[in-house]
Amino acid sequence: MDLKEKKISVVIPAFNEEKAINKVITDLNKLSFVSEIIVVDDGSTDSTKQKAIESGAKVISHQNNRGYGASLKTGIINSQSNIIAFIDADAQHYPEDLISMVKYTDDYDIVIGARQAGDHSPLWRQPGKRFIHMLANYLAGFKIPDLNCGLRIVKKDLIKPYLNIFPNKFSFSTTSTMFFIKDGYRVKFVTTHAKKRIGTSTLKIRHGLDTIILVLRMITLFEPFKIFLPASILIFSFGFVYAGIEVIRFGQFSATSLFLGITSLLVFFFGMIADQIATIRKENR
Repeated sequence: MDLKEKKISVVIPAFNEEKAINKVITDLNKLSFVSEIIVVDDGSTDSTKQKAIESGAKVISHQNNRGYGASLKTGIINSQSNIIAFIDADAQHYPEDLISMVKYTDDYDIVIGARQAGDHSPLWRQPGKRFIHMLANYLAGFKIPDLNCGLRIVKKDLIKPYLNIFPNKFSFSTTSTMFFIKDGYRVKFVTTHAKKRIGTSTLKIRHGLDTIILVLRMITLFEPFKIFLPASILIFSFGFVYAGIEVIRFGQFSATSLFLGITSLLVFFFGMIADQIATIRKENR
C-alpha cells in the first residue's frame, strides 16, 4: 500500500503546551500522508496558539478551557479528511509511529497505539491506572494493551454520531476505547513508543476518579450483569453468614438478615432489567 495515497487529518488538543507544540507539528509535517494539522487551543494562557500558527498548523481556539475531550470533538468536527489521527501536544508520542498505524485503516475502524516503552507517569498515578485497567479488562473480557493512549486513528463518519455521549475531559480516550470494543467495532492495537513529556502535566487525582466512574458507567451500559450479579451475590452471602451467626447465637435470625436477602434479590432483578435494556439498545443499533 502506498502511504502517499492516504490523506489524514491530525488533531492536536493543546493546553499551555508552548514548549512542545512546535516540535510535534514539525515532526508531523515530515509525514507524506498528513494532509492537515489542526491544533485546538483549549484556552491556553501561554504562547501555544502563536507557536502553532508559526509552525503552519490550522488553529481553532476555545475561549475557555473546556477539556481534552472537548478539544478532540472540535477537531473532529472541523477536520476535512474522513481519517483522523489524534496525538498529544506534549511530545510524548513519536509521530512516525503513525506510519505503522495508518496501514491498518482499511481493515479496522479504529487503530490505537499500545505504548511499550512506558508512559513515564508519576508513581502516585500507578495504583489508580492499574485499577482502571482492571475494571476495563473485566468489562472487555480480555487484556487491553493500552486503554488511554492519546495516539490513535479513527474514522470521522464512525465517531462523529457518538460525540455527544463521550466526555469532554481526559477520560475521552478511555471511554471511546471501551465503547468501540464493546459495540463490536474492529479495533486494532499497534505497538508504539513513548518518552517523557515536555512541560508539566495538568492531570489531577480527580481526573482518575472521574475515569473510574465512567468505566463503571460503561460496564452498566454494556454488560450490567457484570456489576449487578457480583453485588447481588456479595449481599446475599453476607446476609446468609449474618443469619447463620444469629441463629447460632440467638436461635433465630433478625429483620436485618431478611432485609439483606430481599436486597440481594432486588439487585439481581434490577440487573436483569438493565441487561434487557442493554440488549435492546444493541439490537436497535
